Amino acid sequence: MASPRVDVRDMLCAQALAVVAGALKPLTAGASVEVEYNAADVREDLLHWAADQGHAAVDDGRRLKITRTR
Repeated sequence: MASPRVDVRDMLCAQALAVVAGALKPLTAGASVEVEYNAADVREDLLHWAADQGHAAVDDGRRLKITRTR
């Protein structure tokens, strides 16, 4: 099954965090969300948020893949 995709391009950091958190919430541990972004501050906030929540996050330069770990 493909990971859900979330588009947070042109969103403010708080909006992007809310959208990503909402997309991850119904998923089980090990499932991922792919996040398309276009702002460095949003990228940084999402990476920090994921780490604070204990989720794994990988950036391929175009999008983030955030994997729910618990």
